[in-house]
Amino acid sequence: MSAKLTRTRTQLVAAIRMEIAASGGFTAELIAQRTNTSVATFYNHFATKDDALIAAYAEVMQELQQLVAHHCHIEKLLDLGLRKLVADWLLDASAFFAANAVLFRLAQATLERSKPMRDLFRQHEEHIQKIYQRFIELGQAAKLLRQGGSHAMAQVLVVITEGWYHPLIQKVKSGSPLHQEMTAVVTRALSVEIT
Repeated sequence: MSAKLTRTRTQLVAAIRMEIAASGGFTAELIAQRTNTSVATFYNHFATKDDALIAAYAEVMQELQQLVAHHCHIEKLLDLGLRKLVADWLLDASAFFAANAVLFRLAQATLERSKPMRDLFRQHEEHIQKIYQRFIELGQAAKLLRQGGSHAMAQVLVVITEGWYHPLIQKVKSGSPLHQEMTAVVTRALSVEIT
């Protein structure tokens, strides 16, 4: 893809995300207006509206992977300790999910009927689980995380952190009772104090 086509596609995806955040949905016409292009340009890049939503969802899921990799890093664990790492991670995840809540809802609404969307979701979920598993293995080697099956422990983290998309978590405030309890849940799940 040429640099110009890549730039145009990037602008279209950014406009889709902005429109979804602003109005809860999007049309080819609205995206063309936002980008000062044409509806034909929109459809040159996306065969269908679902394809456009998949492109926006792929971008946000890539950002989510980056957020997870940023927090689930052995150096962070060594520098901050488990409780502080989890507390900071939860706040960042809360802000991320709040900022992208409508896009996540639209994407989830298409999961049942869209195999490409399901495949994208599964691919990113699998990648995030691998980040968790590597983090757990390194934490166990450093004796900073409890021993146990790293694969199963990573699956537990997937289940817990997918729940961070919940609207209650999206509004969590630093140091609030919910923030403290959610931090404690993840900390207990990984803590070396568990026997």
